[in-house]
Amino acid sequence: MSAEVKVLSTSTRTNLEALKHHMKKLGFKYYEEKDGWIDFGTSLYEGRLSNTNEVSVHFNNRNMFSMFDDLNLYDKLPEVKQAILDFYEAEGITE
Repeated sequence: MSAEVKVLSTSTRTNLEALKHHMKKLGFKYYEEKDGWIDFGTSLYEGRLSNTNEVSVHFNNRNMFSMFDDLNLYDKLPEVKQAILDFYEAEGITE
């Protein structure tokens, strides 16, 4: 039994790197890719992303999840939203 691994295209990888860079500038310095999602966070807990102060973005459709307990991050939400919308636009994802 072999595990299927989806390889991202070069353009998707480039767009993803741009999103990572922008999110890092906004304070989300850690990220993790898994099961079609990329999670951005501000801190680690036991070597993994903490489940607070996190934004999750889906690769294939316009879907985002966020959870913050640091009220200062709410001020950054418009920029976070725009960075994610820019990623989706670059990928041609409209729904």
